Order: sequence, then structure tokens, then C-alpha cells
Amino acid sequence: MKMNILRKTTIATLALSMMFFVSCGDSDSSDPATTGTLNITVNVSNPEAWPSEGTVFLSLETNWPPQGPPYKSAVLTSSDAVNGVISTVFEDLDFATYKLLAVSWQDPNNPDPTTNQYIWGTHSGSPMTGFMDATPFTFSADMDTQSLVIDATVNTGS
Repeated sequence: MKMNILRKTTIATLALSMMFFVSCGDSDSSDPATTGTLNITVNVSNPEAWPSEGTVFLSLETNWPPQGPPYKSAVLTSSDAVNGVISTVFEDLDFATYKLLAVSWQDPNNPDPTTNQYIWGTHSGSPMTGFMDATPFTFSADMDTQSLVIDATVNTGS
């Protein structure tokens, strides 16, 4: 009788241990994404002309023209441009539609925020239209990772 109870206890302990270890495993890869990731490549045609003053921004906009600060941004430096290419990632992006991804330089000698940015390049659109024709892109659970390329030309307005 003691052997029967011991065997049942051992089997129950092993079964519970197996369930615990299985439940503590890696999360299921079929879980839907909750945020988006944007892989960005910036091809700088003339990196040797990078300005020594001012700030270069990579900005993701939910509205265009902008209505306040960008949704997400990063500061780029000349050392980021390896052989004229900058590779970076924006992670944890809300599932939403984004209007413009742009690289711009902020002129440190112009305090007017309406005129002190020089756009070096965008993911799409034309300077002739003020980039109003840029193609919006959307992140969702079905499209949580995207890649965009910006062809940029250093421009300081001088």
C-alpha cells in the first residue's frame, strides 16, 4: 500500500513538474505583434559635405505638414554614414498610418522653426509638392515590419 501511494505521488509530482516547465517555455511565436518595426536605410549621396554645425534629424511624421513634434525621431551624425549609408531601426511603433519619413538639417543660425529645416530626403514624394504626394504607410498586426529607403543629399541652403 505504501508503495502504491509513493508511486502515485511520484507520478503526480512528475506530471505537475512537466506542466510547469512546459508553461515556462518561450512564448508562442504565433502571438500577434502589438507594435511595428521600421528598418531604415539612408543613402547619402555626398556625405563629405555633412555640416559641422546644426542637427540632422531622421523624423517619422503622422501628419504632413507637421502639426507639432514628430511622432518619432533620431539624431544622425556624420559618423553614422558608413560609405554613405546609414542603417537604423525605429521600434515599438504604434499600429497607425504614417505620412512621411524624412531626413532634415536644422540650421543653427535660423531660430524660426517654420524656415530653419532643410529636407535632405524622404521615403517618397516630391519637393515640388512640399512632399504632400508622399505615399503613407501603415503598421498593423498583419504588417508589423517594414523597410524604407531614403535617398538623401546634404543641403545647408548655402
